[in-house]
Amino acid sequence: MDILKSLCKSLPLALLGVAVSVAFAEDECTEAKFGQMVRTNNKYVVCDPDLQSWRDATMMEASLQKSCTKKNEKEKMTVKDISLVCENDDWEGTFVDSRDNRKYAVAFIDRQIWMKENLDYEKMFGINCKQCDGYHIYDFGDAQKVCPKGWRLPSIDEWDFISRNGGIMNVANTGAFWSSSKVKESTAIKQGYAADIRWKWVDGEVGKVQRFFVLQQPLPRKNGYPVRCMTDK
Repeated sequence: MDILKSLCKSLPLALLGVAVSVAFAEDECTEAKFGQMVRTNNKYVVCDPDLQSWRDATMMEASLQKSCTKKNEKEKMTVKDISLVCENDDWEGTFVDSRDNRKYAVAFIDRQIWMKENLDYEKMFGINCKQCDGYHIYDFGDAQKVCPKGWRLPSIDEWDFISRNGGIMNVANTGAFWSSSKVKESTAIKQGYAADIRWKWVDGEVGKVQRFFVLQQPLPRKNGYPVRCMTDK
């Protein structure tokens, strides 16, 4: 144990804020380690200057493997054409669609990058939607090709992954979103699979918490639904 403690204390300052795998005790968040991020017990923790103790890393911090605290407030970096800034103890990501210069908030979730907003690209695509606030809806055909270059439509499995790991996705209370999964052709009306998002109150660590889950629902391809685009980190 003494050897491990010596190893921790000898880590170079250049590693502060960058995830490393070391052994640590929760009472060892000292000023010299403020902003440091380490992996222990299969999760990342951050030595937070405000708390002066270790805290669980946010989803963005864990995915980027870099902490965001007051020690590096306003720090900026770019990952895969996505601008990131450290604000309010978490990383905020923004992607600009070069086709129309529309900005989208994005989230890093594990090895995936998701738009936190519905797509709002209208040139050549999109169906007018009076009740849609700040986004367009698309039929199944347009939905397959409307995402920006390098981005794509999520599959049903990827939507399901987000339902279990992405509470920051800002989805509507209920609604369907097109997925890349396709229904097999038949004599019936052509259909595509949509991820039908539903909110549900479930038992959590502290009383009831609101989470969303996904139903795989075949819907007519001519129907219009929102699109969320994603890419791989």
